[in-house]
Amino acid sequence: MGKSFNIALIVIAVTLYSVTTYAADNKATRHVSALLDLIDNSLNYSKEAPNDSIIQWGNELAPLLKKQKEYKTLFQLKQLIVTAYASRGDMNMAIDHARRMYKEAKELNSPIGIALSSRAIGDAYLNANMQEPAIESYKEALELLDKIPGSEILEQEILPKFILTLIQTSHMDEVRIYLQKFENLYADNPNPTFHFFICACNAYYNIESGDPEKGKAELDKARKIHEQLNYLYLRSIYNYILAQYYQAVGKYELALQQYECLTKVPKAPAPNKHIGLQLECAQLLTQMGRTEEAYRIYQKANRQKDSLNALSYARQINDLRGMYQIDRMEIRNQIQRNQIILWIIIASIFILMLVLLLIVRIRQESNRLLRSKEELEIARKYAENSIRTKSLFLSNMSHEIRTPLNALSGFSSILTDESIDNDTRYQCNDIIQQNAELLLKLNNDVIDLSNLDPGKLTFNFKECDAVNICRNVINTVEKVKQTQAGVSFVTSLDRLTLRTDEARLQQVLINLLINATKFTTEGSITLTLEKESETMALFTVTDTGCGIREEELPKIFRRFYRSELVKDEEGVGIGLYLTREILQEQGGYIKVSSVYGQGSKFSIYLPKNNF
Repeated sequence: MGKSFNIALIVIAVTLYSVTTYAADNKATRHVSALLDLIDNSLNYSKEAPNDSIIQWGNELAPLLKKQKEYKTLFQLKQLIVTAYASRGDMNMAIDHARRMYKEAKELNSPIGIALSSRAIGDAYLNANMQEPAIESYKEALELLDKIPGSEILEQEILPKFILTLIQTSHMDEVRIYLQKFENLYADNPNPTFHFFICACNAYYNIESGDPEKGKAELDKARKIHEQLNYLYLRSIYNYILAQYYQAVGKYELALQQYECLTKVPKAPAPNKHIGLQLECAQLLTQMGRTEEAYRIYQKANRQKDSLNALSYARQINDLRGMYQIDRMEIRNQIQRNQIILWIIIASIFILMLVLLLIVRIRQESNRLLRSKEELEIARKYAENSIRTKSLFLSNMSHEIRTPLNALSGFSSILTDESIDNDTRYQCNDIIQQNAELLLKLNNDVIDLSNLDPGKLTFNFKECDAVNICRNVINTVEKVKQTQAGVSFVTSLDRLTLRTDEARLQQVLINLLINATKFTTEGSITLTLEKESETMALFTVTDTGCGIREEELPKIFRRFYRSELVKDEEGVGIGLYLTREILQEQGGYIKVSSVYGQGSKFSIYLPKNNF
């Protein structure tokens, strides 16, 4: 943070040099250096930069930072100004500036600015002795910074006040959490000032938790650090916690000495805090039985409070008057410029509106005609496709039904011949039965096709032997196949128990095998079964047929789709479509791979258990 802020302020110093005299530039540079020292060391004030100076210098530098878009530095500076207002007792001005800072950060879309604004509001509430609202504002600032990369140092700047306030308000459970967060951040970004704050927070925590000696050990570490740094702000924190330690161990006189050190600092940088310290001192004197001294301090603190309020109101009026005069001059000049610009804009807008109105009218009419044409074309294509699909379905159905009906008719007439022997009669019966089953399967496929809406397709799950199902399927297909290709079943399993619908599984396998016979005039068709895993069974149907063209692979599972290679074969184009839908209903799926001219492979993955 220090390096980037240094660069920004050097730029400002150069800018000031180019527009002011040498003496004035030296003065501005000193101001910049003093503000830089406060920010780099996480301080609220110093001897070189008291509250009144922070407000004046900060207001002078803020416009330059905004113009140069140094938003992080801008909001760090604004946060210092808010804290300075609050420290000197101008609570209304502090809160007003904090709210305006928050609004500006929102307008600039600066997450860091929003977080620092929340911190500034917390500082204002804290200086007004409103600890609970201050805690909420600090929490909001920390939550925002936690989401911004590279903002760890800004988080460390907030944590000391936040933790000390939590201890003062007895939020001891939260203290431990944020102390750990502070220590983790310090480990990644060590800094002497943050080391002091960690020791001070640990000291205060242990004192208030009933272990003052452990707190004193941490306080001694803090003392060594602040003696090296020699910052007024750090010394005041050390003296306050030391007073708390002396009170905890019953050394009230020593505690009074620390309070006196805090209240007798010349040119008190934080009058509200000093009044609060005087009241704590009065409470201690009352506890010691020195009520007269306590009474005098109460009277003095009340007089200072009244005086502080009067001074605060006077400062607010003067600041507001100055801002009002500046704003009024800017408004007067802006009104004159705006009047000229306004007439130019009105005339330009009038002409532009006429042109735009004409363009919009023409475009609307053109779009309307285009949409009508597109809608008409879509309706025409949909109607043609519906007619084509209906015709194809009816044609395929008649072709598919013709073969089993011819077989039924032919072999039924043979059975009426009394001269045939029993073996021939049995063979005819088997053929009639197989063709009747094929006809029934076709009918079931059509019924299933109409029941594919969600919830209509029914299943009867039970435990079945997949090996036995595969053998039955092979036996059925072998009897009705119309190809010279051999159909076989291969497996290394004696038994494989599946919880499935036996009839649906047979339907899927028969569809795939019958489909394979249409593509395979000779060669082989093989059904295999294996355990893909402990929870999944794998069925494969492999053929040595003509294969499927690569461009057809995405289409084969569509409803009514038939390959040009088998356009003369029986089928309505619903077998593969139904197969995929049935498998999906059971939690399974199907894959296909094919090399055109060499054959195809269909792989079915089916869960072993369906509930």
